[in-house]
Amino acid sequence: MTETTTTSSSSTSFSIRNWPSSISLGSCIGGVPIKLHLSFFLLLFLEFTSAIPHAGQFPLYMLFVVVLYGPVLMLTVLIHEFGHVFATKRLGGEVGGIELWPLGGIAICGPTDSLSGEIKVAVAGPLTHIPQMLFWWMIYLFVKYDFNMAGETTAIWPSFSIFLKTMSSGPAGFFQVLAGEAVWLNIILCGFNLCIPAYPLDGGRVYAAGLMLKLKVEPLKAAFVTAMTAMVIAAVFVVYGIVRLFTGGAGFSLYLALVGLYVFYESYELNRAVKSKDLKNHHIFGRKCYQSSSSAAATTTTTTTTSSSTDGDLTMTEVSAPADIPAEEGVMA
Repeated sequence: MTETTTTSSSSTSFSIRNWPSSISLGSCIGGVPIKLHLSFFLLLFLEFTSAIPHAGQFPLYMLFVVVLYGPVLMLTVLIHEFGHVFATKRLGGEVGGIELWPLGGIAICGPTDSLSGEIKVAVAGPLTHIPQMLFWWMIYLFVKYDFNMAGETTAIWPSFSIFLKTMSSGPAGFFQVLAGEAVWLNIILCGFNLCIPAYPLDGGRVYAAGLMLKLKVEPLKAAFVTAMTAMVIAAVFVVYGIVRLFTGGAGFSLYLALVGLYVFYESYELNRAVKSKDLKNHHIFGRKCYQSSSSAAATTTTTTTTSSSTDGDLTMTEVSAPADIPAEEGVMA
């Protein structure tokens, strides 16, 4: 996920950078500062508590949860955000930093100059999960071979299920299950971010930019459609997460419901900006690439010729799109 800020942010705009208790992890790759919000450990806590009932019979499961939802998830999300960072820098944008938090991460990037650039930056993050998935699959195959030497047989492709007996059989079994789950973790994060058109996820960013770039939808209407689509998807997340929570799907189900609440909130704020017809201060639709699209539409003229019934003179009529969205005051990373 990427986020861009403007110099005049809305007072109601939600930003995790305003949250307290972030830990600085230093800087990496081109001096990009990295912060870890303490609430990043929310999912780890939820999964850890859901694993407690199995601790007596399968004590390694507790370690498995800590490793998978701790360093493995953190590194996975960090590489995802670096995908946004590299794409932004390649397109001439600036990067203010990366912050890891409960719902993944945010790369605080300066804007690109075009909607096509916006799409490239949004897609760059999820695409990093493809080589990550292949990396973990190779580890799975390597460990699987060693594990088969002990007389066990496993499939070439890892199962989505967590086999507690295999995981508890020894180091080979533990890393086999860990690598297999890391494969699925990357597949889910890639599909979730890229294929679900829920703003402000990466797929929602592509959806919004695509409406304007391919379907020539004006920014105000594109923002409205994006917000409504995301709010419906968010409601599904929340309902499904709550239902699963009370039917034995603790941990990730509650996490999915929290994702839904976050998406709904952000989409609700976007819809408020649409109703007030002021997207200038919005941290996405106030960006230069969206404003440029609006300005281009506002300056497009249509020349209509009509014949006069009296003297045959031609009249010129200039038709301009309504300038609902003021020009951007400035952008900073």
